[in-house]
Amino acid sequence: MAALEADRWRSFEDAQREADTMFAQYQLSQLLASGAAVSEMASAVLDELLRHDGAPEGALWLTPPGGGPLVLMASVGEAPDVREEIAGPGGIPRTLPDAAAAAAWCRATGWVGVTLEESRDAGATFEVRTVGFVALGWRPTGPSPEPPHFLPRVRHELAIAFRAAQLREALAQERATLSAILDGASDAIVAVDEHRMVVRLNRAASTMLDVPPDDLPAPCVDLLGCRRAADPHGHARGASRQEEGRPAGQLRCGSRCPFEEVLAGAPPIAGREQTIIGHGGEEIPVVVSYARMADPGAGAVAVMHDLRAARALDELRSNFVAAVSHDLRTPLALISAYVDTLLGLDLDEAARRRSVEGIGKAAARLTALVNEILDVAHLESDRIALRRRPTPLDTLIARVVADFADAPGMPPIELAVPGDLPAAYVDADRIAQVLSNLLANAAKYGGAAGPVQVRARLEDGSVVVSVEDSGEGIDPAEREQVFERFYRGRRAQRDSVPGSGLGLYVCRRLVEAHGGRIWVDDRASGASISFTLPVATTARPRRSRGPVREERP
Repeated sequence: MAALEADRWRSFEDAQREADTMFAQYQLSQLLASGAAVSEMASAVLDELLRHDGAPEGALWLTPPGGGPLVLMASVGEAPDVREEIAGPGGIPRTLPDAAAAAAWCRATGWVGVTLEESRDAGATFEVRTVGFVALGWRPTGPSPEPPHFLPRVRHELAIAFRAAQLREALAQERATLSAILDGASDAIVAVDEHRMVVRLNRAASTMLDVPPDDLPAPCVDLLGCRRAADPHGHARGASRQEEGRPAGQLRCGSRCPFEEVLAGAPPIAGREQTIIGHGGEEIPVVVSYARMADPGAGAVAVMHDLRAARALDELRSNFVAAVSHDLRTPLALISAYVDTLLGLDLDEAARRRSVEGIGKAAARLTALVNEILDVAHLESDRIALRRRPTPLDTLIARVVADFADAPGMPPIELAVPGDLPAAYVDADRIAQVLSNLLANAAKYGGAAGPVQVRARLEDGSVVVSVEDSGEGIDPAEREQVFERFYRGRRAQRDSVPGSGLGLYVCRRLVEAHGGRIWVDDRASGASISFTLPVATTARPRRSRGPVREERP
């Protein structure tokens, strides 16, 4: 009876152990299927292994998906450190070269470990790769442990689950990197599926087309409003019969659609210029490159570079060339006329002097224009040197104003510069050039409507200088653009005011090179332009912006 009872008790314990093992496997499968981060999964799995096999200490190492050493992901308790050069927390190595080294470490410490391996089909054979290593340990003072029976049973399941979790994390990181690259790209990127439905826009494309991501998927023709070039007879080339009656440029994509071309197997299309229609009906010139995605049926992608800024710059350059040509032609014509007069007529001394003075003024006008163009070239190529030193601004402003006071067409100039204004740490010649440009603009656009006022004050540790006129003022929509190179306002173009569109651009670059800023003040009438300059102190201010180098005096 006693033997029968012992046998029944052993059967009950075996059944209970098997039930515990099945429940532990269920819990472990739940952990592995949770989709948690690899580090969190490693800690939870190790805790479950320790609980079921009754071990007080343990560690779990994993290898990267691409191969490499075993890296410690989770550990509980302490182990005798037998390899000081790779010692980690509690004497557990942070890294191990491979599974053989891990097994050797276990033999040296008395721990029990198993290798987590995955098998891959490599053609005629199966390739076995190490995924990780799990080791369990018991303290020498504790009870004699039984060999772990749960860990060997789940080693393959653990290997598959951990490798899948690692690949999932790597894929998520790769997606995050690609999303950051796409959304950070300045060009618009549009992805379509095999049916030419737009399925993805990056941030630049969403902004250009004014299409939120929630509006996707959508047909590419509805989103892009692609136009097709028309032939001399007004018919759209490549139009289908159903599209023949529609206006050229407003047809739906047909056989000539670039997306359809690459989806049908055509080679990638690079640098095709076309016009798309923005959400508000605006025509947007773009240069586009099309390519089919690598996976069959995945769709195609287009990279669109917005040409509006480039074409606007081209227009500004054309206007600049026209303006400079006009400005050059006038003084050259005057010089030629004066020279012909001097050579062809018998003039008295006074008339000859007036002719020579006229030649001098025309030459000075040419010199100023050439210097302005050279300044822009030097600013762009980092060849202007600033010679900064403490400079009394009241004296500098008074000198520049005196030079302009008697200039023809110059209205009266009123000064409001306090005598106790601190010195500024500037290149006096360059700041005089800024003031001269601003005063010339005030005379050009303010006219005789009223005096020009030059003010200076101390504000927030910087000197603020303002030049105000009583003219029509600057359109609020143009207040930022007037500081761009070649830009000329609508009023200047309307009234044919001579100029190159470079004066305020030079002012901005020189002020920024000194660490200051320049802006158009908000005024109900007239124009007021202000800029800041650093105050001279014992600690020299560092140049914060501007493409120029500084030379110490």
